[in-house]
This record gives sequence, C-alpha cells and structure tokens, in this order.
Amino acid sequence: MRVGLCFDGFYSIHEMIELARLADETGMESIWMSDHLCYRDSLTTSMALLANTQRIKVAPAPMSPYSRHPIISAMSIATMEEFAPGRVIASPGTGNAAALKEAGIESPRPLRTMREYVDILRRFLSGETVNFHGEIFRIHGAKMGFVPSTPIKMYLTAVRPRMLQLGGEIGDGVLLSAGCAPAYIAQCVGEIKKGAEKVGKSLADTDVAGFVTASVSENRREAIEANKMFLAYVFRNTHHAENIRLGGGKVDQDALAAAVGKRDWEAAQKFISSDIVHAHSVAGTASECGKQLESFIKGGLNLPVLLPMGTQEARKKAIRMVRELTG
Repeated sequence: MRVGLCFDGFYSIHEMIELARLADETGMESIWMSDHLCYRDSLTTSMALLANTQRIKVAPAPMSPYSRHPIISAMSIATMEEFAPGRVIASPGTGNAAALKEAGIESPRPLRTMREYVDILRRFLSGETVNFHGEIFRIHGAKMGFVPSTPIKMYLTAVRPRMLQLGGEIGDGVLLSAGCAPAYIAQCVGEIKKGAEKVGKSLADTDVAGFVTASVSENRREAIEANKMFLAYVFRNTHHAENIRLGGGKVDQDALAAAVGKRDWEAAQKFISSDIVHAHSVAGTASECGKQLESFIKGGLNLPVLLPMGTQEARKKAIRMVRELTG
C-alpha cells in the first residue's frame, strides 16, 4: 500500500522535521506540505524536510498562482530538485478561497488561471524561453538559468467538478482536499476520468492522491475530538457543501466560517459532530483507523495521504500505524 504524510503547518517546524524523519524511516512514500496562509510556509518548510530526510519525496501543496507568480514557483521547485534530485513533486492549486479573501487576495477565473499556470510552469522547468500571452499571464522571454535534471510530476489540487476534470486532463495526478468522504471521493474520481478521457488518457494514467485526516489514540473520544478543529477549518469553505451532503451530515457553514474567522476554535468545533468526524476522517485505535482507511481507498484513492492530528505523540502513532498497514 502506498501511503503519504501531510503537514498542515499549524504546529512548529521542529515538530514537522521530527515526524518527517520518522516517516522516512517508516517507509512512507511522500510528504505533502500544505500551504495555509498565516501558518508555516510550504516552500521553505519543504526544503527543510528534504534536508532532514534521505529517501522520502516532498511536495509543497498547493502552489497558488494567486499568491506566487509562476516564475517564483518554478525557481523554488527547481532549487529543491537540485538539492534533492528525484524527490520533489509539484502541486499547483488555487489555494483556499476563504483564506485568500481574508488576506485581501482575489482569486478570479480559477480554471483559466490554473490551465495557464501549469503550462507556464512546465515551460520554465523544461528550460524553455517563455513567451506567453494568455488571458491571465504575460511572460516576455524569461528563461530559467538552471533546470531540473528530471521531469517534475504535477498534481493539481482540486475539489470542484470542473477543476477535477482539468486535473485529469493536464495533471500527472490530482490531489483531493482533506475531509472528503468516500462517496465524494468516488464522485471526484468520475470527474477526473472525464478530464483524462477528453485528451485520450485513461484514469489509470492519472494518480489520485487525497488528504485523510487521522487521529490515532486508545481513547476513541480523544481521537474524535482531535479531528474536529481541522475539519472545522476546512468545512467553512462553501465548496465542501456537496461533500458534506454525500457524507450524510449537516454543517452550518456560515456560522462555522464566522467562528473560524475569529479563530474561536472552541466555538468552531461545536459545529463538527462525531458523525461528521467518522464520515470524513479516521479516528480511533491504530487497528480501527486502518480499517476505516480502507473505505477511502475503495472510494478511489491510489495514494491516501495521512494528516495526523492531536499531540506530537499522537501524530507519531499515526505514522507508526503505516508500518502495520504496509507490512
């Protein structure tokens, strides 16, 4: 079984490095460093993770065209690849719309923006002199002074139907948001398949990765509570409405968004019931979490990426669980 690890940037760089080393020793395939505005930066953290591990691949996710110009993203990815050849994954994505808005960053025309962004990134990373006159971006003859020695795989982050289709069309893979219920994952895979077939690819040509929020503890109640904060952060976004419906639950997203905006986590977590936690994440003992994870894989994930919650010791338990799953 292929399993990855996700960091949300909500805890310290030192804690992430400690967990990255453990994941590397455990045999996890990759680390995906989420780029949440106002928290730890994904690109600088990714370089630190590469420097402190030996084998595991690292992906900053997402690299947003709204917060980073494509030449800046290309420079960062190429620098990381030069430092750790064959261990870098690119994951372009629009980013969290609510967080962008909070920071005063507009995110118009996401589909056209992402199509142009990925095209430009690939041109820069291949060493091309880029003259690009699109609807969103204008590049006037810029050329990288150095390029990666190997091609960089690109996983588009997506959650809505048309972006999922675009991911299937132009991506090497697609990365699904944390909190996706198995039924919603299955629906997403159908959209990815449509995009792939549009350009003559099969679904097998596109990897489907997805963040799975995970809390491992002998105390089931403690595990459930640990997952609530992050699900609250994610589910304030209106594009998760269909996902929540397919998970069988209900969330007052407007009230939740107001609580998260104030960083009132105690109030925010009250909008996330235990049923929501069970439908959209894995929580419980290591054995229980392993069994729960199977439903996400059956939903269509080729690469489940665990996002461990709780204390540092609890996060370590989630990583060690992988050794049991993969043998």
